[in-house]
Amino acid sequence: MSTQWIVGVDGTSVDGLRWAARHAPARGAEVTAIAAFHVPAVMALMTAKRGFGVDELGLSATAGHDLDLAIAEVASDCVVTPRVVEGQAAHVLVDAAASADMLIVGQLGTGELRQHRLGSVSRYCATHSTSPVVVVPPNWAPRTSTRVVVGFDGSDNAAAALRWALDFADSDSTVDVVAAIEVAPWLGERETREKFPEEVAEQERMLTAAIDAVDVEHRAERSLVLDSPRNALGEAARAADLIVVGARGRGVIAAEFLGSVSTSLLQDSPIPVVVVPH
Repeated sequence: MSTQWIVGVDGTSVDGLRWAARHAPARGAEVTAIAAFHVPAVMALMTAKRGFGVDELGLSATAGHDLDLAIAEVASDCVVTPRVVEGQAAHVLVDAAASADMLIVGQLGTGELRQHRLGSVSRYCATHSTSPVVVVPPNWAPRTSTRVVVGFDGSDNAAAALRWALDFADSDSTVDVVAAIEVAPWLGERETREKFPEEVAEQERMLTAAIDAVDVEHRAERSLVLDSPRNALGEAARAADLIVVGARGRGVIAAEFLGSVSTSLLQDSPIPVVVVPH
């Protein structure tokens, strides 16, 4: 069975497509780039009142033209299938990714969405997709090798993230599992180990066992640190090319929320972040 990747292309935003083109060939992935268009409700209402219709064919042709230009610009070494779909971009992409192995989007949107560090499309995809979502920051550039950092807290979500990272990593990649231990966050590492040695040791045993259950062959490096998850991952990301975290939130209401660490990374990370659903 072939690997299917869906990439959202938003106007001139080609960050996600550039990332997909870099990684897809070595992994045998088939890439489909999707450009979505829709008629704003206000426009539809105004044209209806004036007795003429909206040129949907024109909107579709424009989206298709922009998509073709984007593919030609960044995906010359990768076969990409273009697809233009009518509908809201976020819903179109999540629906398309339901039968795919990965969804890749840019961190920011175009136009007014660039006022925000995390666009509404990428946020919706990260919280609703049933496939792993890669959120790529602006001006991402490929490197010769990849260091993948995985946030791990012992949960099922973290286990899913680690499994994904180990499967994604190639021979040139290093996987680093970062597990943060917060026994006494108001104290430094040395003081915490002195005052709470049993608690720290127990957390280390629990996390190590949980990592071993997923990474049986010990392919990944392990970093168990006494720090907050946000600080630990932020520090590890300085030397990384990709961060992988598990999603939180299940169901219709809970799907609107990610864990605070995942949300922070999606907003601020200078490198691509992968959110893996459990």
